[in-house]
Order: sequence, then C-alpha cells, then structure tokens
Amino acid sequence: MAPEAPTPATAADDNEYERNQRYNALVAWLHSLRYRRIVRLFAGLAAAAGERPLRVVEIGCGHGKLFAVLNQRFAIDYTGIELEADYVAAAHRRYGDAPNFTLLHASATRVPECFAGADVIVALETFEHIPEHEVVRVIEAIAAARPRLLVCSVPVEIGPAIWLKNLGSLLTGYVRHREYSWTETFWAGLYQLDRLPPHGTGHKGFDWRWLAQTIRHNLQILRLYRLPVPVLPAAFAFSLFFVAAPRD
Repeated sequence: MAPEAPTPATAADDNEYERNQRYNALVAWLHSLRYRRIVRLFAGLAAAAGERPLRVVEIGCGHGKLFAVLNQRFAIDYTGIELEADYVAAAHRRYGDAPNFTLLHASATRVPECFAGADVIVALETFEHIPEHEVVRVIEAIAAARPRLLVCSVPVEIGPAIWLKNLGSLLTGYVRHREYSWTETFWAGLYQLDRLPPHGTGHKGFDWRWLAQTIRHNLQILRLYRLPVPVLPAAFAFSLFFVAAPRD
C-alpha cells in the first residue's frame, strides 16, 4: 500500500507557475493529460512490482506535483531533482516530511549517481528548459544507469501546432505567446528555426525532433504519444510524451 499522502498544496501556497497551469479550464485540462498518461503507465508497473516500492527519479521536479500524484496511488520511493531554489523550497515545505520523499537542489548533470537503481526516470516538460549539450549528458547518464523506463514529455514548438498554441494563448489572455514575436511564431510554424534566435532554456526555438534523435541514439523509444489528440500527427500536437527503455 502507498504511504499516506502529505497534505496537498492550498491556494494560498500557490505560486505564479502553478496558477498559470490552472489559468482556465482548457489550460488545466491540457496540463493534466501528461499526469493521466503517467498514472496509467505506473498502474502496470506497480502491478508487476507487487509489494516492492517503485524507485522514481524525477528531473525538474518543480514543486513536487508528480510525487503527490503518484504517492496517493502507488508505493514509491521518490527522488526529485530541481535547480530553482524557490521550487525546491515549495516542494520541501509540502512534502519534506514524507519518509519516501528525497529532494536534491542540483542540476541533473551534477548528480548522475542518483539514477542508479531507478525503476523509472521522469522528466515532464523539463528538457526544453535545459541547454542541448546538457540534455545529451543527462540522457547518456540515464542510458548508462539502465532504468526500466525513461518517461518524458516536451512541448511542440515547431510546425502548425505553434500557430494554434500561440493564437489560442492570445485569444484567452494566457501567457505562453508572450515569449514569441508574431514573426517568430510564423517562421516556427514553417519549421524555419534558423529565423529564430538559438534555443536556450525556454520554449522558443525548441525542436522536439532533435530530442527524439538524442533519445533514440541512447535508448529504444517504445511509445510516442501525441497530446491532446493521439490520432493527429505530431505537427498538430501540443505536446509529446516519450516512453523509452535501455537497449538489450
């Protein structure tokens, strides 16, 4: 049985990032999809593990939401890695007393040893915020650790999807389109990333295809889910959800 869940965050404990994720019903639903997908995935893993807790390592754990989601449903031994001090403080305040919760204030490139022995390594909406050369090092370290699965999700920032996302953001008063100029949105929608500034640690200029190749060079991609509508091509997906495993 899973440990008793810590007290969830209250509205007063929210911060701007979390409020943005619940900006309206549509935004909240879109952000919920990756958690629904990961709960379905963990249901099968937990059944196979029996009474043994699943060891979970999350890269870019933010405020610890994934821990709360999984801990309410499954037996887990969780380690979160987060670089932002404010997020670390919030996660520690909420879940630091849980015996199965460990929090590392560090870059994932500095603590590759924590991947050893993990059943599942998770990175939800994280790799787009890490410089590409560091992502390569992280994925190589994950491949060397040979967890049962790597699970990650990233936003689609190229192709027609970016037109839909940024226009929808403008019409609803949301924040995501503000990172782009409309000229940049136009060129990103045509896959012309050379017309944009080089990708850094934000959404603009991120190319999920590069990440897919980096994962594929080190691991076997088992599934690639397109969200929110799985039957649509990636060009129209708002985000992508990868499930990968070590090669035999």
